Amino acid sequence: MAGPKIFTLHLHLLLPVLLLSSSTANITPKLSSKNIPRTPPPLPILPLPSASQLAWQQGEMAMFLHFGPNTFTDSECGSGHADPSIFFPKNLDSRQWAAVAAATGFSRVVLTAKHHDGFCLWPSSYTNYSVRSSPWSSGEGDIVADLAAAAHEFGLGFGIYLSPWDRHEPCYGKSLEYNEYYLGQMTELLTSYGDIQEVFLDGAPGKVEKDMVYLFDSWFELIHQLQPKAVIFSEAGPDVRWIGDEAAVSGTTCWSLFNKSSASIGNTETE
Repeated sequence: MAGPKIFTLHLHLLLPVLLLSSSTANITPKLSSKNIPRTPPPLPILPLPSASQLAWQQGEMAMFLHFGPNTFTDSECGSGHADPSIFFPKNLDSRQWAAVAAATGFSRVVLTAKHHDGFCLWPSSYTNYSVRSSPWSSGEGDIVADLAAAAHEFGLGFGIYLSPWDRHEPCYGKSLEYNEYYLGQMTELLTSYGDIQEVFLDGAPGKVEKDMVYLFDSWFELIHQLQPKAVIFSEAGPDVRWIGDEAAVSGTTCWSLFNKSSASIGNTETE
């Protein structure tokens, strides 16, 4: 093991340097930041993220809350025929969800306001298949409102998922009629609960209604009109997307830039 290193400071060698510096202090001009021209930053490499896209990415983690009749039927995709009375959470506490999300480092919470079964967690005026028809809170409850308030209280961003596929709504399969129905519900969600940070979408299609067409461009325009700061999430954007697929599998390298020219919602494969 090597011994300690000893450094000796020779003051007699240092002193002339100090004296020289002192003697020339009055004749040597001082350089300051004011005398040095500033170098401009380089041009950015396009495309640049929008403020909303950048904030979304810097948030890093979102908690996705899938809650509804499926919770009580132990199924992933409900049939759309479950009786609303089955939805009766006795100890529901949206503040607990938000508190846990905030304590564990999540920046936002995203709620399934409506999943494929068509049951709405808010009292939509477009259907009776919602919390209004359930015994929970005597039909006066609104989980979207409760969680939006809790998210605000704990400093979290709030997002919603509104399923395109609706296994309960009779007009599903009639493209024009259902798109109007869907936009009506989207308008309710984006105008009644304060700032919405994220709108989560997918292209889930009906199993029987093969001719159903989702008018995504109209959806995007409405969302950006009603909530200009919100980002729209799907496998193909238009604002943000996942890194791979629903199994969290992605390519070896996954850059933030994504060429969406050949991508479409519900029909995008990861290479």
